[in-house]
Amino acid sequence: MTDRRNSTPTTLSAEHLRQRRMALLLVRLPEKTRGWLFWLREPRQKWLRLPTGVGLIAGGLFSFLPVLGLWMLPLGIALLAEDFSLCRTASAHMLGWMTRRKPHWLGIAEDETEADAYHRILPQLPPQHRMDAAQPGHS
Repeated sequence: MTDRRNSTPTTLSAEHLRQRRMALLLVRLPEKTRGWLFWLREPRQKWLRLPTGVGLIAGGLFSFLPVLGLWMLPLGIALLAEDFSLCRTASAHMLGWMTRRKPHWLGIAEDETEADAYHRILPQLPPQHRMDAAQPGHS
């Protein structure tokens, strides 16, 4: 019998996998924050996503100051990943690390696969952010 939790889907594109993992992470956030981040990740919000992402990265770099924190850095990278391939790669590596080392951060239970966890959260996702298996390029 194989370990279901560590089985990696080989038929998904890297971008599809990144989007799915991002959805798993976002549904773990409080509802107001989740809704705001899903809205900010929509293509038409690029004008707001770019300065927000840059601001969060700058805040993460100055995390030694009061109020700012290191948590801002990965969030800024995740926002900029929607528009820049370098950030997309960094985001995919961060999410891959979480999937392998800290699957509970993504809400993946010990007895389920990443795909099972994604199918479980589908009802919580806005329709335009659902990654159907039949539409691997859809975001």
